[in-house]
Amino acid sequence: MYSTIELFAGAGGLALGVEKAGFHTLALVEFNRDACDTLEKNRPGWNVICDDIENISGRDLEVYFGIKKGELDLLSGGAPCQAFSYAGKRLGLEDARGTLFYHYAVFLEKLQPKMFLFENVRGLLTHQGGKTYQVMLDIFEKAGYDIQKKVLNAWDYGVAQKRERLITIGIRKNLKGKVVFKFPEPHKDKLVLRDVLQDVPESVGVPYGENKKKLFELVPPGGYWRDIDPALAKQYMKSCWEMEGGRTGILRRLSFDEPSLTVLTSPSQKQTERCHPAEARPFTVRENARCQSFPDEWEFCGNVMSQYKQVGNAVPVNLAYEVAKCIREALDEEYNKVDWNLEFISEKDFTEHVKATIEKYGEKLESFDIIRFNKNIIDPVKMIFDKTVYRSTWEEIVSNEIFRQRDKSNNNDIGYFHQRIFQYIDGCRVPDNGKEGGWDVIFQKESGIVLPDGDRVHTVYVEMKNKHNTMNSSAAGKTYIKMQSQLLADDDCACFLVEAIAKKSQNIKWSTTVDGKSVSHKKIRRVSLDQFYSLVTGKEDALYQMCMILPQVIENVIAEGDNGVKVPHDTVLKELRQLASQIEGVDDNLSMAMAVYLLGFSTYEGFSQVALSVVKETNGDLLKRLYEYAKKVHEK
Repeated sequence: MYSTIELFAGAGGLALGVEKAGFHTLALVEFNRDACDTLEKNRPGWNVICDDIENISGRDLEVYFGIKKGELDLLSGGAPCQAFSYAGKRLGLEDARGTLFYHYAVFLEKLQPKMFLFENVRGLLTHQGGKTYQVMLDIFEKAGYDIQKKVLNAWDYGVAQKRERLITIGIRKNLKGKVVFKFPEPHKDKLVLRDVLQDVPESVGVPYGENKKKLFELVPPGGYWRDIDPALAKQYMKSCWEMEGGRTGILRRLSFDEPSLTVLTSPSQKQTERCHPAEARPFTVRENARCQSFPDEWEFCGNVMSQYKQVGNAVPVNLAYEVAKCIREALDEEYNKVDWNLEFISEKDFTEHVKATIEKYGEKLESFDIIRFNKNIIDPVKMIFDKTVYRSTWEEIVSNEIFRQRDKSNNNDIGYFHQRIFQYIDGCRVPDNGKEGGWDVIFQKESGIVLPDGDRVHTVYVEMKNKHNTMNSSAAGKTYIKMQSQLLADDDCACFLVEAIAKKSQNIKWSTTVDGKSVSHKKIRRVSLDQFYSLVTGKEDALYQMCMILPQVIENVIAEGDNGVKVPHDTVLKELRQLASQIEGVDDNLSMAMAVYLLGFSTYEGFSQVALSVVKETNGDLLKRLYEYAKKVHEK
């Protein structure tokens, strides 16, 4: 799945569209507290950084975001339009110093993403006579990017609103010819208000004053001030009556049969009114959100005017999706190209096998909250040692523990991959569990299979192990006896213990101990995975060839979606911080350490008193009360 970081994230319109297109959001930077609360409430697993971007851009961004320069797939966002101190100096990044765009450019230079998406108002093209945008283009070019730009109208892309945005796409120069971006084609069918204002959930809104309400009751749907008594219009418009131009925004009432005009940040402005088609009132927050193509379940935080502002400043979700989808397709062109050179398995079969393996990951990618994280009671002391000795952050140590817990259950899935792939290779079959003696793989060859000592057999029975050390002496003895029995039943066979992770490449007699005695047989062999691949395919480096193609095929399958793999939204860190916030008298590091201690030691002497000070009640299971308090962070 492609990665993205978003700057100036607002209430999440752009981020939602980018996520919908198949990107994984590594982080979002936003300064407004209400907008950050909106992001965190709707996506608890997102890494929302609520801070002034100036405090972030000066850091070592590779360390801060845990990503190396050049690895990020997409940087997205749109800095507010500000004037530059432009004197024709063409100083590159220095021309933008003192503006918010400067920090976007710093992110671009430091992280060098493969592509960037920079969105802004159409007016940026003519700001300062076009000089502002030209400085931006110069900076993008000096940062190493080829640029494509276009003004897109949201109405053309599944949004019931006329809203034009300048979309600037950058492609890193070293990807020229490999990544080809095309802007989305306009939709043939266009939405109008009738399509989006049915069954809108109730929400907050701001009514008109009584006088304005009475005037709007006189305006027909689709009409404006010219459609009422001129005397009333003149009295309302005051000095605007003498102005030139159509002044079509004054007393403007929308019609169900047209799209909304550009959704604004305020519900009512004299020269840019947007009255509801059927009622004499402005649109509610939720109706504006519908016009911006936000899903109904996306909740906005803050007071009513803050919510109007968040919605009005947002990029329409569906417009963002259409552009991001084209970005993903451009990246797919580069990363989905697989030069298929495996002769022993078809691309179709290999892809299906990878997909089946990935589907087994699905349930293990359920998001971790503090309850699941502590299901088997973590060892807090070990976590404190690990964090300090390895010089890790709390983010890193929590993420590592979550990864460890997920990884414990993934070995069987990889065993599935190693075993079941042979069903697609000529001469091999993979019996169902318990069938045909319970062997993992059976390989047969009519012309015979030559063993290293020159013996020729026609069948090889295989037991597979993920690692060389996964069998204790008892299990090894039972497996050896099973192989001996097979040789007695079929003298034209050999039996292999195939190790996916062996100490070295080998095909040797297996020597082990049964009932205290050392045993071995030339037809009972211990074989590394590469040697088994070589035997069944006739290609000495068959495993190597497969491993060279595997990463790209996995990427392609993940990017396609519909594979049962969810993007986990882990909330453990936020919930631990919620506990830490209530621990007084210590610094931030020790308060986080104490929150971790409470997961394992909540009833221990000393710790129980701290736990009680956090939850402020004595009834019931103390650990359960801590969980409940930690999860209150999602109610904010």
